Amino acid sequence: MDWIAEDQIGSLGLLLGEAVERLVDSHDQEFDKHAAMMNVKTPTLTQGDEGVRFEFQVRGNRQRTQNVVIMVHPQPDPDDPGAESMQLRGECECGCAAHQRQLRCAHTLACAWWMQEQITRRRGNGQLFEFLAGLKADAVAAGKQFVDELLRRAASARPERAEAEPTQLQWRLRVNAASQATPLTITPFEQRARKGGKGWTKGREVRSFDLLEQNLLTEPLDSQIASLTSIPTHGFREDQYGMFQALRLLAGHENVTWDDSDASPINVYSSQLSLTLHPVEVDGAKQSKQSGPTGAKTSGKTARKKKQPAKSGRSKSLAELTDFPELNGASEAAADSAATMTVDRPSDVPPRDALAAPPGETTAVQFQPRLTVEGIDIDVHSCEVLFGHTSPVEPVVVLADRERDRLVVCTLIDSAASGLIQFLLREDYRDTMLDEKSAAKLALSAGTIDSLIHVALPPQLAGPIQPIQSELILQMRPRPGAGLKVALRAHDNRFRSSLVPGQQPDIVPCLSETGPVRLQRSLTGELESAQQIVERFALNKLSSDGDHEWVAVSDHAALDLLGRLHDVGDDAPRIVWPEGETFRVRGEITPKSLRVQIDDSPDWFGVTGSVTIDGVEVPLNDLLLAVREDRQLVRVGDRKFAKISEAFRRRLTQLADTLVAEKGHLKLPAAAVPVAQEVIGDDVSLEATVAWHQAVERLDTLGSWNPERPSGLDATLRDYQLDGYRWLARLSHWGVGGVLADDMGLGKTVQTLGILIDRSSEGPALVIAPTSVGENWVREAARFAPSLNAVLYRDCDRDEIIKTAGPGTVLIVSYQLMQRDAKRFATRPWTTLVLDEAQFIKNSQTKTSQAIRTLQADWRLGLSGTPLENHLGELWSLFRTLSPGLLGSWQRFRSRFAEPIERHNDAERRESLARLVRPFILRRTKDKVLTELPPRTEITLRAELSDPERKLYEDARMAALAELTQGSADGEKSHEGRRRIQTLAWLTRLRQLACHPALVDADWKGTSAKLDLLMSLVDELRDGDHRALVFSQFVKHLGVVREVLDRRGIPYQYLDGSTPSQERQRRVDAFQAGEGDLFLISLKAGGTGLNLTAADYVLHLDPWWNPAVEDQATDRAHRIGQERPVTVYRLVAERTIEEQILQLHADKRELVAGVLDGTDAAARLQTQDLIELIKSEMA
Repeated sequence: MDWIAEDQIGSLGLLLGEAVERLVDSHDQEFDKHAAMMNVKTPTLTQGDEGVRFEFQVRGNRQRTQNVVIMVHPQPDPDDPGAESMQLRGECECGCAAHQRQLRCAHTLACAWWMQEQITRRRGNGQLFEFLAGLKADAVAAGKQFVDELLRRAASARPERAEAEPTQLQWRLRVNAASQATPLTITPFEQRARKGGKGWTKGREVRSFDLLEQNLLTEPLDSQIASLTSIPTHGFREDQYGMFQALRLLAGHENVTWDDSDASPINVYSSQLSLTLHPVEVDGAKQSKQSGPTGAKTSGKTARKKKQPAKSGRSKSLAELTDFPELNGASEAAADSAATMTVDRPSDVPPRDALAAPPGETTAVQFQPRLTVEGIDIDVHSCEVLFGHTSPVEPVVVLADRERDRLVVCTLIDSAASGLIQFLLREDYRDTMLDEKSAAKLALSAGTIDSLIHVALPPQLAGPIQPIQSELILQMRPRPGAGLKVALRAHDNRFRSSLVPGQQPDIVPCLSETGPVRLQRSLTGELESAQQIVERFALNKLSSDGDHEWVAVSDHAALDLLGRLHDVGDDAPRIVWPEGETFRVRGEITPKSLRVQIDDSPDWFGVTGSVTIDGVEVPLNDLLLAVREDRQLVRVGDRKFAKISEAFRRRLTQLADTLVAEKGHLKLPAAAVPVAQEVIGDDVSLEATVAWHQAVERLDTLGSWNPERPSGLDATLRDYQLDGYRWLARLSHWGVGGVLADDMGLGKTVQTLGILIDRSSEGPALVIAPTSVGENWVREAARFAPSLNAVLYRDCDRDEIIKTAGPGTVLIVSYQLMQRDAKRFATRPWTTLVLDEAQFIKNSQTKTSQAIRTLQADWRLGLSGTPLENHLGELWSLFRTLSPGLLGSWQRFRSRFAEPIERHNDAERRESLARLVRPFILRRTKDKVLTELPPRTEITLRAELSDPERKLYEDARMAALAELTQGSADGEKSHEGRRRIQTLAWLTRLRQLACHPALVDADWKGTSAKLDLLMSLVDELRDGDHRALVFSQFVKHLGVVREVLDRRGIPYQYLDGSTPSQERQRRVDAFQAGEGDLFLISLKAGGTGLNLTAADYVLHLDPWWNPAVEDQATDRAHRIGQERPVTVYRLVAERTIEEQILQLHADKRELVAGVLDGTDAAARLQTQDLIELIKSEMA
């Protein structure tokens, strides 16, 4: 029925005026003053069978807006209920406190006055009809307005910041250990970019809280730090943060009540808000241009129905009198449900076909926007709504449903969402309806709104589901000052915006040529692909800036990333520059574009160079810096870069290994000429001085020079020995030092005597050797080089021999005496300096190494079967003495080679080091050059400790762990040196217990498992007429063995560090002559410089950390002159530290091979590694 028929408007106006007048009279005069100050907005009018509903918004001075409803409905005359005449009755509603108490208030009076004035002003029926018709609510028109306003608010929720001068935050730390209240403070300072891009200002102090409160932060990382360090001003809002945090924690709590007299129990829930579009079926045949919710038939259930007033016959007569066909057609049930509907969840809405009208009828679908709560059936509009924050950047909205005693805490996505939700809660949009066009417009913009509040669409709006495989792209944006912001995103050309890989929504609404569709993403597949990209291009090494977002904080980091992407070409994800490309790659740098200039200075060559790209000259220094920092792009202008080709990058890396930077200049040591020449090659434009060309020509000549054996050498050289002599001759003519690193027993001494004969006419030579081999040098020189005058330093007038040493003199001195008399030896130059067993100077910090570096020598040679035993610092120390400058400073060597190889197992760095030192190290192994040498067999024999031995060993091991781990817990890491000493002391004790308990426990009277095994083996060897060398690192252990041998009458020879030099040689000669079945030798005292080929068995009683030391000892028997196969036995106690040491032997061998041969790995034991040996040895 229609309450506003044009032909009956006069009667309605009269009745309406009377109803409003009675409503005004029902208000007390106390409201007059306040009502007169109210601002009343023009209301909206809706009609139904119950009557006419006017909805107002009223606002007083400095008061919040109140929603007021005036309902006018028919009522029989109370004095004559059966009369045909009737009257209209006006009722009012307001949410203010005064109305709750008195059912009247200033707001309702102001609205009644407004209506009274408007009716009075409309004198004619036509004016009144136009006025009332103009107030009618057009839900569809309101829906169009709703969508436009909603999209505007969603778009403006994140306003574009006005372009301003770049700023950045600097975080300043203050540490005050003496303060218990504030031992640490972190304060932000805002810096502004200086003009011309010349850095940043000093900055001004700001408050973290203010930065968050005013939304001034653009970097997510800064926001996180500010949240953690913010200090509120303790105003009202800040005090409420804890309240809302606590409220969220109360979700699910079983004992929560209202704070009222009854302490009524309530339930607290935590959920999320959604904007849901409910489909509503409309009868199109009866639909007018101003159709609204009165013509709607909901697709859901009715949550609550209001009882309809009884209608009399006179009431029906009035309805017929005022019938207005244009607005007719709403059934009682439909009108009721339109006012109170609650619809099902969107997933339950049937597809569009199910909503089709029966044949012969026309239907349409409209959509009603509603705020809903995920998983909870609640009418949001009927709740008391409270907005708050649990922190400056964590907003929440609380829904208080007093009717059903429950609170729902909804965490919002963003602070900007609060304003959007307040808009959605406006009363004037409560009955808004969207036609299909408006709903489609909203659906296609759901992605924009979804960033603030989740949007749930019914299937008929979203369209059919189509599976897709979205493309992963890299979005790059410049950072103020330097660097890039990088985001990995899922993208499809049909997406309105790119999405975070693997994150909801899994179905994306979009518009295709055929209409709306829903694209089904594979979130799992996206996430897996994204992880592959992250790992392949090392995105996780950048600073994290959010979900799949990173920051390259410098241009170098940005270039490194761009270079990696550029390398793989089409296999790289597509790069998108939303704000325009700011890093441009201009071509590729190849060797042909490089120009190099070389000049000469004493002992060095100066190197300069450059390339030109797009008219910009890039110095060689910049190229070398790029490859040193592992960058593939180099700057050629303002954010313009060129890529260094992969092949050229490798060559530049090799060139950088040979150059030394000093005060901005590049210097090339003379020893590095061959490597530099190879790296520069023929395709680089080279301008060099005469000295460079002469050096290159000399190297070419020496490369093909093969001198014959010196006539003064009375020895027949094997082929490899002749090759070794020729290599030494080339090095000496070149004037560059080197290392002859042949295996023990391959004749390093005789090869060296050959080069000493060659150089003898130029002046005296100095040979520094271990004490144990000094006599051997004298004998070998007399035997193979009688023309040389070999003199032991200890056997002469020391001052006189140094002073008078001339051509042909070879002075032989021990390392100990050389260190003591270093000043004497430094008083004159030496033609040749030979360091035998050169590993003695593997530590560059020892006094011996320092003393040797003070010597003046024209040419230096090192002899060592083990130039590298434990770590690369030994190699650097060796060449620092033999060829200064080749490997640069220790800091340079450590950063370029030692750390990458030892810590990161960098194969490229290992190969570069091998290439650099290869010309200066000659290493041959016996298995390669002595095919006629008898075979060597190595066998490990294991001894099982007895129960008493095992208990003693385990007690010591547990005591070691207790002491070492307690030291770590007590902060002993700050005393790493002391802790390492303690660790090594415990390891030595455990190794001794594995050999024989008597080495630790003086009261031990029994034997040991290893000693019993040894004596059993000795008996077998004697029965077979074999003779053996017995090595141990513990002299005390050899003493225990001697006692048993003496008791049993077994003949033997003995040698340790206390044996005088002459007595050493006498005992060696005696054993070689057949005196003694065994030769007991201290590993360190007799591991080098001895020739004991009379033995065909070698017994190692205890394993040493470094296998090279054991190999040296074994080579006392397995060397030139040995005619019988050699068998090596290693005696190891089972389930002890000795088994762990054997495992380490393999790692040590890999270190030597990795650098000297360019393969395998390198490692170095740290203190914690040693402790782990103690922990894990029983596993």
